Order: sequence, then C-alpha cells, then structure tokens
Amino acid sequence: MIALLLAAALAASPPPTQVIGHSVQHRPITVMRVGDPAARRKVLVVGEVHGNEPAGRGIVEALRRTTPPAGSELLLVEDLNPDGLAHDTRTNAHGVDLNRNSPEHWAGAGSKPWSEPESRAIRSLVLRERPALTIYYHQPYGLVDVPEGGRPQQARRYARLVGLPLVHLRRRAGSLSRWQNVRIRQGSAIVVELAAGPLRAATRRRHVAAVLALATP
Repeated sequence: MIALLLAAALAASPPPTQVIGHSVQHRPITVMRVGDPAARRKVLVVGEVHGNEPAGRGIVEALRRTTPPAGSELLLVEDLNPDGLAHDTRTNAHGVDLNRNSPEHWAGAGSKPWSEPESRAIRSLVLRERPALTIYYHQPYGLVDVPEGGRPQQARRYARLVGLPLVHLRRRAGSLSRWQNVRIRQGSAIVVELAAGPLRAATRRRHVAAVLALATP
C-alpha cells in the first residue's frame, strides 16, 4: 500500500523546474522540463515575451500536463517577461522590448544587445540546450511568421496543423527568433502570432497538438 501511494505521489508531482534568470524587478524566470532529459530532440516553448500578449501562457500551461513523444523533451518558459506581465506592458521594467534586444540588426532597444536580464536568460538557455525548435508566442495577428534568416519547413507545418496562414512579416530589428535562426540553426525558431484576446479551449488544444507533433523526432 505504501509503495502504491508513493508511486501515485511521484506520478502526480510536477515536472522539474529550474530558475534560469531574474527580471529587472527580480521576478524569477523559470523553465519546466517535460519528457526525457536525455532526449536528443528538445523543443523550447516561450509563452510570453511581451507582457501584454499573454495568450500563449495557456498553451505552455497545458503542455505541462502532456506526455511528449518518445525521444523528445519540452522546455517550457511560461513567462520571459514577468515584469511586463505584472504591469500589462509590452516592454520589461526598463522599458525595453525584449524582442528587439538581440544583436541581429540591433537598432537601439536597450543600451546594447543583450542588455536586459530577461533576454540574457533566454540566450543562455538556447546556447546551452540548442533546441531543435523554439516557438515564441505573440499576439494579435493570427498567423505564423516565415522565419527570418531560416528555413520555413517547421513554420509551414505548424501553420498547417493549427489552421493559420503562413505570412512573411517585415524584418524586426534585434528579434530573438532571427538571432537563433542565424546564429544557432536555420529554421529552428518560429514566431506564432495568436489572435487578440483570450485563447479559446479548442484553439489551445490545436496548438498543444501541433507542438507535440513537431516534437516528434
């Protein structure tokens, strides 16, 4: 009986969470690991980069309760910009757009590239884990962006699975996804623009299913 209770408790325990940095106002930025820690295929999912675009957080929350495909691990960052979320602002507490703070065509967001603790936290995670795919959720356009500086295959497949158009948006100076596609691996980072407003349950389920499909080795 004790062994059964222990097994049930372990099964119900949340996946391991690691603090990867802190925001300007010292809120923790965490990554939750779901799946096989020895897996070669790692998929990083970032629920929120701009604090006033929170719908992707629901997808990350739902992914925490899934079982990824064999041979894969999900790295789940629900909030990259916890200060912006707390204050309902696009930028962090320094007034910097984190998705303009990378060195790829940097145009002055922050005092220098990687000036912000939040962007440095995600940079360190990407460099350490080198994910096969990173998905950054934004709002409000309702589309999947053609990757800057990368191959479009994973973005095209994601768009098809969730029923969103694949659109080539204009270049975003200093974007995190472009940095990853240019410096780490082509086509490994995609931007999913969810529609404005809260995410419907059926829409959330489609996005969760798409993430799991692309996580399959």
